[in-house]
Amino acid sequence: MLFSIQKELFDLLPDLTIGMVVATGLDNTHSSSEIDQLLQRAIEALKKNFVGDKAQDHLRIKPWRTAFAKLGISGSKFPSSVESMARRILKGDPFPKINPLVDLYNSISLRYLVPMGGHDLDTLQGNIYLRFTEGWEPFTPMGGEERVTVPKGELVYRDEQEVLTRNWVCRQCEKDKATEKTKNIFIPIDVLGEVGSGLADEIVRELSESIPKHLGGTIYSAILNRENPSVEFSF
Repeated sequence: MLFSIQKELFDLLPDLTIGMVVATGLDNTHSSSEIDQLLQRAIEALKKNFVGDKAQDHLRIKPWRTAFAKLGISGSKFPSSVESMARRILKGDPFPKINPLVDLYNSISLRYLVPMGGHDLDTLQGNIYLRFTEGWEPFTPMGGEERVTVPKGELVYRDEQEVLTRNWVCRQCEKDKATEKTKNIFIPIDVLGEVGSGLADEIVRELSESIPKHLGGTIYSAILNRENPSVEFSF
């Protein structure tokens, strides 16, 4: 399987770095008090240490608004996933517990304030791309809402058949969400140059240690950037 980033994206965001963790042979069927605690500590630390009055003003979140503007995406209408999570926590709204795998990578995403998501590899068709749409690609939002066709020119994660996340790191599709049955997962870690490309290495290392510790399995990881925009892997 190939994961590749469209080279034209680097013309707009030359310092973009995408970390990638592929975990295979997981056991996501059992609850974990340790993961529950990791998530709760991440939530409490964000509440305690957050700098600024609004989520979008934080030094690690604000660059997403800037990057979205370069891509023609409205950051207020389509906030990044990490902004949405931070906003929920700062408002005092309950933070959802999904399953051990999702709760684990959400806890890391909250601590670093870097977007990441999980895509069940067994649901995907062909290769994975981070690229601009051509105008034919369908998308079914998580939650089972109506299937739509994504307009041409939108930056998305997609496989050979449909869009996996709209507006880059905004909203995931229904088919590849991580569930208790997920055994093989693809996790991209999207790091903008403004927050330091070295964060990608740090987060990849942490995920590569934490997932086997709590859920078992085998890890393959890589770092993609302008000089290395694609990688092949098997599962």
